[in-house]
Amino acid sequence: MKFPLRIILLLTLGAAMTLHPFGAKASSSFHRMNLVDGCTDEIACNFDPTATADDGSCDYFSCLIGCMDSMACNFNAAALYPNNGTCEYQSCFGCMDVSACNFDNTATIPNENACDYTCFGCSDFTACNFDPSATSPNLAACFYATPDFDCEGNPTGCGGCEPLFIADFTDEVMECSEQLPLTSLDTVVAVGSCTGDTLPHAMFAADMRDNVVINAGFTGVGTGTDGAIRILGLTSLGLSESDYFIETVPLILTRFSNGVATLTGEVANAVNPHLTWSVHLTFEDAQTASTWLDADPSHGLVAANGCSMDPDNVLVYRLKADQSFLIGKDSYLNSYLKLSHMPFNENKRFQLGQGANSSNCAYGFGGWFAWEGQVLGTPVMGMTGDVVIDLSSDGVNVVPCGSESTALFYSVLNPDCGQLTEAAQIFNRLDISAPIWTGDCAVEITLCADEGDVSPSIPSPCAMAFEDACNDPLLFSFTESLVTGDTLGGGAFVLERTYSAEDCSGNIGVFMQTIAFAGETCPEQVDLVAQETHGFFNHNAFGSNASSMSGDWMAEIASSSAPFVHPNPSKGTAWLNWTSQRSGKTTLEVFHADGSMALSPIVLQVTSNEHQRVQLVGTTLPAGIYFVRILSSAGKQVVPWVVID
Repeated sequence: MKFPLRIILLLTLGAAMTLHPFGAKASSSFHRMNLVDGCTDEIACNFDPTATADDGSCDYFSCLIGCMDSMACNFNAAALYPNNGTCEYQSCFGCMDVSACNFDNTATIPNENACDYTCFGCSDFTACNFDPSATSPNLAACFYATPDFDCEGNPTGCGGCEPLFIADFTDEVMECSEQLPLTSLDTVVAVGSCTGDTLPHAMFAADMRDNVVINAGFTGVGTGTDGAIRILGLTSLGLSESDYFIETVPLILTRFSNGVATLTGEVANAVNPHLTWSVHLTFEDAQTASTWLDADPSHGLVAANGCSMDPDNVLVYRLKADQSFLIGKDSYLNSYLKLSHMPFNENKRFQLGQGANSSNCAYGFGGWFAWEGQVLGTPVMGMTGDVVIDLSSDGVNVVPCGSESTALFYSVLNPDCGQLTEAAQIFNRLDISAPIWTGDCAVEITLCADEGDVSPSIPSPCAMAFEDACNDPLLFSFTESLVTGDTLGGGAFVLERTYSAEDCSGNIGVFMQTIAFAGETCPEQVDLVAQETHGFFNHNAFGSNASSMSGDWMAEIASSSAPFVHPNPSKGTAWLNWTSQRSGKTTLEVFHADGSMALSPIVLQVTSNEHQRVQLVGTTLPAGIYFVRILSSAGKQVVPWVVID
């Protein structure tokens, strides 16, 4: 063992050192200017860092001797020589179990026998073994009554008493979207299954004929304590351990195209998760905030501090009181709360949009409600509660044309037992009717060629004329195929034209038209005159048939060269009158309104500047508008002709 040099000198010389006088006694005077006596040696046990004058009191031994038992309360880790007689074991002896009621965080020696666990117990006031004296909650130790029974095993009287609907809610199908109902069925009745008493029920319609938007909802956290649903005052009534309830899984906000929305899911108490509510909230009358604000100067929006809202991009809703409930689960079983809109004058509404939950600036949903009902057998009511949730981005479920539906959602409450029954009837669209052709194009057209021509003139395609029973937009298509022959090389041929229209349900309507040319030349006038009662045209020049007409009518016709039909309208037979401008071949053609040929064309030989008169025989034509075309070397003239039944 080594000692400091000055210690060694003291040990070695201490006994032999003698002081010798130096003759006469000397005297001296010292001036002590603010000196502090003490041990100034830093290696001494009693070194005094404030001392400025060493007074010889330095101790080099006391700190080298001490209790060297590491289990002792006064164990001295710096001691070099043991003095175990000084070891002490009582002051640091205690309960070191952190789960014990008397856990001693200063104890260094465990004393398991001293640990006390009597402060632990079931702290849930709704449990059968609730311990009001427990200061350390142990929810795992709680046990609860079986549903519909009390803690003693007695029936509560609510088992099997869920309300019932007496109605046929079988899903139905409709052909057209406009037939899907949005009003209640008159035959719905709700009763209590245990009492048979009639219970009031309510209904809302969900319009799924257009897109449905879905968002997930989470507690909107602001500057203070928050919950997805807050029921302020429930704790002060002794019926909850917190007024804040947090979603157990994300809440679901569903928005329908008719301005109705629902919020569903489950929330549990922020302190006691056994206090649980099933969420059934309905909202109606959706409007943009800008429209709603313009309706009344008292209307206003509520934003969190530092947040702003764009009224054009915010929606506002009214809470639907007869279909908005919190239904108790777990420890709240057979409890319920009915919610109503607050404030009553509706100058504030539930808000949806950026910064709309009034707690933060996020995209969210929020608003206030009043509540009343029965909680744990106690009638309750309160004027303040709210929904405060952040929302996920919009999930848009696109409803394609042909897949539209509506749903009628009914709800009824048994207030005696806090039981809610919900039912829905779904109306789906099922369109199996194809569009119908309504045009007046001929199904079959027979063509002939003008004298000297190899091929006939082929009429233009008909205009699309389909009608859909549901007035849905139609997709049209047209195809033309050559069945036989060659339309360009001369000779006989058969063309087939297909007109089709498809509705959004995939139903396809088709109109088939056949155009045939047998290689024949159009008959001359003489052939028509020979069959004047059977052909389509009967022709006479006024010069040879003037006696068959009255003088006044003859004079009127002779004064004008413009062609006209008389009578017009007519019942199938009329006369075409015109003045020929040049001698030679003139062709007469009658067309449908869509441009297709209605009657076979006729070729006439006429003399210039003669008044012509041709009988139009259209007894086989359906009622409609037709056009008579006069073709000659002088040009083309067209006259409308109306055929009536």
